[in-house]
Amino acid sequence: MVLKQMVGVKLLNRTTQGVSLTKAGKFFYESASNYISKSESILKRTHDIDSQSQKIIRIGTSLLRSAQPLIKVWSGMENNDDFQVELVSFEDDPLSMQRMFMNIGTKIDFFVGPMNSEQIKYGPYQTYDLPETKFYWGVPINNHLANKKKLALTDLKNDKVIMVKRGLSPKLDALRDRLEKNEITVIDSEDFYDINTFNICSQNNYIMETLGIWKYVYAPIKSVEMDNDYRMPYGIVYSQQAHASVRQFIEMIGSEYRKQTNALTFG
Repeated sequence: MVLKQMVGVKLLNRTTQGVSLTKAGKFFYESASNYISKSESILKRTHDIDSQSQKIIRIGTSLLRSAQPLIKVWSGMENNDDFQVELVSFEDDPLSMQRMFMNIGTKIDFFVGPMNSEQIKYGPYQTYDLPETKFYWGVPINNHLANKKKLALTDLKNDKVIMVKRGLSPKLDALRDRLEKNEITVIDSEDFYDINTFNICSQNNYIMETLGIWKYVYAPIKSVEMDNDYRMPYGIVYSQQAHASVRQFIEMIGSEYRKQTNALTFG
């Protein structure tokens, strides 16, 4: 009844012997079947063309979560013609970071950076592990400890150390436990680091925990080795619903990265 109302003509003959198509109904059925067949063929061809065309990969990048190491690896690969890489910049402040996380899978496909956060662990994300990056002490260049090659916790007794507040990163919580056990003054940063954290340390002569990937992002802060080999999980963060082409790209560049570890982790 609904189809008859939509078409506006009688399509079926109903008798005590059963149901049969009218002449108009037979034409409609044959034409509709042909249309459906053509539509499926067109849709398949569309997908085939899309799969053969160059795929666009959008990588989020910021000062502290820079895509540059990945781009360095990618540009040296021979089989990179199937993909076009676009960089999407964002800031490291808390509001911008939350916006960036919300855009993973829509406006950006992934970013690369530290991965030891509760948000990444329990959020709608997947990760691709790259070799871990080392912890360092970030020391203002005018601080009395700046010329040391390595720092033990006992060296920090008379200094104040800025760290991410407790509960955001298990790795950093473990380091904080050691600092507090050794009666070293710890100052909470408001959230994960951004450039303002480095400014605060430089201006107030605070020590900060930093990473090998950040060695050269802020000249007034010098990276000095810790006496223990602490390392931070590092890698690619992407959506659980990532397109197959995104997963393919991540696998390709991740595999190549493992051959060029130093190009990405900076120690």
